[in-house]
Amino acid sequence: MNASRGIKARCRGSVPRIPRDGRVDRTSRLISSPNIHSALDCSGAPRRSRIGLRLARWVVGSALLLSVVASVPPDAGAAQDLLAKPFAAAAPLTPDSSLPFGSATNVPATRLTGLVAAVVGIAATPDGHGYWLATGDGGVFAFGDAAYLGSAAGTPLNQPVVGIAATPDGHGYWLATGDGGVFAFGDAAYLGSAAGAPLNQPVVGIAATPDGHGYWLATGDGGVFAFGDAAYLGSAAGTPLNQPVVGIAGAPDGHGYWLAASDGGVFAFGDAAYLGSAAGTPLNPPVVGMAAAPDGHGYWLVTGEVPDIGDAIAAYVATRTDNVTAAVYDIRTGRTYTYRSGVVEHTASTVKVDILATLLYQTQASGPLSPADQALAVPMIEDSLDSAADVLWVRVGASAVGDFEQAAGMTATEPATDGVWGTTTTTALDRLAMLRTLVFPNPLLTDTSRSYLLNLMEHVTPSQDWGATGGVPAGVTVALKNGFSQIIGWQINTTGWVSGDGHDYLIAVLTDGNPSEDYGIQTVNAVSGIVWNELGRS
Repeated sequence: MNASRGIKARCRGSVPRIPRDGRVDRTSRLISSPNIHSALDCSGAPRRSRIGLRLARWVVGSALLLSVVASVPPDAGAAQDLLAKPFAAAAPLTPDSSLPFGSATNVPATRLTGLVAAVVGIAATPDGHGYWLATGDGGVFAFGDAAYLGSAAGTPLNQPVVGIAATPDGHGYWLATGDGGVFAFGDAAYLGSAAGAPLNQPVVGIAATPDGHGYWLATGDGGVFAFGDAAYLGSAAGTPLNQPVVGIAGAPDGHGYWLAASDGGVFAFGDAAYLGSAAGTPLNPPVVGMAAAPDGHGYWLVTGEVPDIGDAIAAYVATRTDNVTAAVYDIRTGRTYTYRSGVVEHTASTVKVDILATLLYQTQASGPLSPADQALAVPMIEDSLDSAADVLWVRVGASAVGDFEQAAGMTATEPATDGVWGTTTTTALDRLAMLRTLVFPNPLLTDTSRSYLLNLMEHVTPSQDWGATGGVPAGVTVALKNGFSQIIGWQINTTGWVSGDGHDYLIAVLTDGNPSEDYGIQTVNAVSGIVWNELGRS
């Protein structure tokens, strides 16, 4: 992934897909990563859209903070180890409130409108008389005594901005993106990023150390990455989470931090005190972020209005007899949605994407695939030809495929050991990781390789044009690979990238125990339609 340094040589970005002639061209449709040297720029004026924002005031002593309480804030969902303190139940949250713990206090919310992209984060000035709002497209809006110091608006981004953190003197701030990129503005120093690192789940937030010489990035699975003088003090990665982590806040002394999960759970690390949580409390809407009180003896959990994709899928699946797991990554907002994300399923033919991706990784340095390899690759993806997969599985090597999957962040995927590639086991989140390797720039596959594979996935034979296309209007571009095989009953899977008509997301739906192939196809079609409709509400 190329690093671009358009803002004081401290920013990173990339070029997104570009529609052409009413359809997204398969080459320009890729998110590519050329160097960018132009200055970034942002108008401080609000821009019109149907997206709204609610702010809840937090008053602690003389400090005035504002919390984002609504309108599709950050999330997503990657990397490291564990340890957390137990949860305590708290009162239910509502869409117009933040939930205080310890010394943090709560007051009613207000509403702002007129933004093109969703607000994903807020940072306050040191005296509490101003704040900055960050939007998913990299925009920054300054209020009160907060100075506008630049933004990433207008800069092509690999993934959306998911958070903002301010320097202690109030003369700078950082923006973090879902792929781990960091943009520095004002006197904020660029101290490194996770861009280019294989992440199991995307970055969801950023928090700065009190001296401004370091920061932490948090990922959806509870991973924590430390940069500068920020100390790594543990993480929730590897811990079974009921719901993904959605935010991070640093302790004022720099020797601790908290992670917040969307179900209201709180994880405390270092000397950060566990002061309560909303875990175990029915939340509607879910938590989308957190912030620490200035004295370090309290924090706020902030709720936001987001699509209820998991609940909508659950309501549908309750009427079915098959075993279903699903994961969705909304590229527009950086938010990850899951349904029974820990369930392990067989890949069936979706692993053919992994086989071809591994072959491309092995050969791309010497140029395009040979005619002989292309003669196998094309029907393996477009027609799901098993005999072609058999040949390439042996030629590439099961262990090489497994190594590629691990490098792509697919830590829960186990390659088949019985010689039958379709019995590889995986999870819906791991299938999203493979899709991200195709869609976003990364060290594993060149733009040419990614374009080649996505091109094949956009041209599957009509009889296999189901699953990720279910409920999706004509004219929307879908790159997909399905799987269908009799393993535990019928294994019916769909994975794909859906882009167009105001939507842009990755989807993986895996099912087994289907009494017939048609029954499983009905299930994945219906789940795909639910995702399309629910994301259309955001």
